[in-house]
Amino acid sequence: MQLTSNDETDLLMPLYAGVHDRSRWQSFLSRLQRRTGADHASLILGQDDAGIDQALEIVSGLDLTERARQLGLPQMHQSDYLPYPMLRPGRVYSAAELASQDAGARSAHSSLNQRLGVSDWRVIRMRDLEGASAWLSLGRSKGSFSASDGALLIAVAPHLAVALHNFVQTQRLHVRHAASQMALTRAHVGWIALDQHARIVAMDDRMAALIPAAVGDRLRPDNGEARQTLLHMATAAGQSDAIPPRLVTMRDAPRLDMVLTPLPDTPILALTRPVLLALCRLTPDPATAQQACLLAEMFALPQREAELALSIGEGRSIAESAQLLGITQETARNYSKRIYAKIGVRGQTELARRILLSSAMLG
Repeated sequence: MQLTSNDETDLLMPLYAGVHDRSRWQSFLSRLQRRTGADHASLILGQDDAGIDQALEIVSGLDLTERARQLGLPQMHQSDYLPYPMLRPGRVYSAAELASQDAGARSAHSSLNQRLGVSDWRVIRMRDLEGASAWLSLGRSKGSFSASDGALLIAVAPHLAVALHNFVQTQRLHVRHAASQMALTRAHVGWIALDQHARIVAMDDRMAALIPAAVGDRLRPDNGEARQTLLHMATAAGQSDAIPPRLVTMRDAPRLDMVLTPLPDTPILALTRPVLLALCRLTPDPATAQQACLLAEMFALPQREAELALSIGEGRSIAESAQLLGITQETARNYSKRIYAKIGVRGQTELARRILLSSAMLG
């Protein structure tokens, strides 16, 4: 079956748009439901090596999973009644084919459908090469689906496979972005992406709180010479990513310095193409209890010694650290001697350097 021009507009456009829409594929499922006369339409997205009960289900119309829960029946995706992982990709399965060859299981499957008010099913599976699967299913309360309904699912399947692949790639980029942002946050680094005219393309939330500018505005250091350096770097970065980094001072009080470096691998198609990255070392937040725990684990320190080491690492003297921790200076000195021996440093300067460069500070 070939998709009509109406099908392409009514089904395929929301199918591809669903990769990025907040409602995912609700619009596509709703239109497919209307097109086939189904009472239930769902799209299940999951990993092949994970249980189907861990998959994401998007439903239009009758929610059979919720109905099963209300009736106290086995959850649809945790039972053997619908063997989703065993379905061959690209083939439409009917209700009869979904039932097990075992007579008892087949009877249970029929009873479950009857209690759910389902007279017929159609399910097709799509599989991505990276281990993700999508199951598109239709259900009716009365009557049966026609051969053309099954043919429609087959015709839509290649397009859904493309949408699934795009979704998997988008999710991968999302994970990379989230992980990168968390790493920069833990390392106390802020960033601003700029175009070749030194206009802001994007920036993280912490920089947005420090810089009185928004996306689309030109970044303007307080000093005229710094502004010229920034504009020169932005123009040069738009032509080549081989230029060396430069440092500019955004403001003098409180001082805010930024390292400007070309941004490689910029997108070919973008409303505004970023070419320059401004990196800023932000003031760390006060040390946390989690960092002290990680430090204790890293160097086999008792908790109080780890807290003292962390305080010295933040630049406090032994006397100041003792007062902060509520211990005597003599106790703090004894602790510090044991800390130096365990970590293998000589004095507070080496200790502070070792603490600040340790992975525990990323906690």
